[in-house]
Amino acid sequence: MGKKPAHYSWDNGPAALDDHSLTKHAVLVEYLKRYFEQRTLNARGRDRFRITLVDGFCGGGEYVLKSSNKTVDGSPLRILKAVEEAQALINLNRVKPLELDVRYVFVDDDPSAIAALRRVLIARGYGGEIDKTIHLVCGAFARSADAIIREIALHTPKSPTALFFLDQYGYTEVPAPTIQQIFRHVRNAEIVLTFHVSSFATYTNEELIQSVSKSLQVDIRKQLGGRTIEEIKANDADWRRFIQGALYQGLVEGCNARYFTPFFIRGAGSNHGEYWLVHLSQHHRAQDVMKQVHWQYQNHFVHYGGAGLNMLAPHTMGYMQKFDGGFCFDDIAKSSSDVALAEQLAEHIFGVNRPQTVATIYAETCNGSPATASMYKGVLEKLIQDDKVVVFSDQGTRRRVARLIVDTDIVEPSRQITLLPR
Repeated sequence: MGKKPAHYSWDNGPAALDDHSLTKHAVLVEYLKRYFEQRTLNARGRDRFRITLVDGFCGGGEYVLKSSNKTVDGSPLRILKAVEEAQALINLNRVKPLELDVRYVFVDDDPSAIAALRRVLIARGYGGEIDKTIHLVCGAFARSADAIIREIALHTPKSPTALFFLDQYGYTEVPAPTIQQIFRHVRNAEIVLTFHVSSFATYTNEELIQSVSKSLQVDIRKQLGGRTIEEIKANDADWRRFIQGALYQGLVEGCNARYFTPFFIRGAGSNHGEYWLVHLSQHHRAQDVMKQVHWQYQNHFVHYGGAGLNMLAPHTMGYMQKFDGGFCFDDIAKSSSDVALAEQLAEHIFGVNRPQTVATIYAETCNGSPATASMYKGVLEKLIQDDKVVVFSDQGTRRRVARLIVDTDIVEPSRQITLLPR
């Protein structure tokens, strides 16, 4: 099992925290708020939305920033506050209020962390919810998974729904079979995994490289110029490209996730990415929400591959090319993504050569692109203007602008051209 760094100790008060971890927490909060917004958009007739939020490596609730000695909230408090903010936002324009009926499960294998978290929750006014809506679990996440899944089923028996935030340090702390178990028993599960990059390197060795190479049927060592794993680790850019371009697929396939995002979080002063964030889900709309967060935070994220539909293919990862700073989800990245997507999306539509819904096109291609669903629709508008495709509503109304395009609209190649120039 991986071990947390020594400075994560609550024996003598809040643990010390590096500043770049704040970005990771901010992303978690923003994703939660967007998640609730999306899930309740079409819930006008409902008065309650049930879900369980699981923080698998929750810590002690408070940290002290190394740079300023300032006390900041840990992920459990940020999650609780995010739900409170989401509750207010989704009810702004509702005549009939909708209640977010949330159960929280905070897990940590460090008894001092759980004890500290209990004290912090009581001090912040959440003491009355402990053992009611808030459940504190002292133990390793993988060993606690069965009990957590049972708790989820009790809260949402008809349609088990949960978000898991697993902010572990070591690659081995959440084995793939545990994630498979979650997806098997929690139908509406989403999992956000974050790995500390330097710690992640500790668990990557030649045996793992051979295993991943075999499963992907790709000679990873050849793609990286024949170097050893230790040589790859010695170069920041190569190491992150290796994680994103090779290990992600072994992880995703091992977890049986249909949709994913494999980008890096960069903290203040970091050029390369301190954390690898992998979002796993079974629905393309969930993946789209996470991508929206990546673009919102722009320079706090970095991607080491291409801008189009094959962003993680070996030839776009640039293993043997000079590193140019990466795809940073900024205006330059947006422009390059639009250009690449316009060409490759048209090729995809002509290659399929049959009517497809907008949602189907996104679902079939989104794992290979950093673009959001909204960006897809913007590119479809350009292809319409260039007479390369036509888009109709399910009632036959012809679409011409992105803001009117919806998921159920039908896309097909334009009859005015029969061959797309390459």
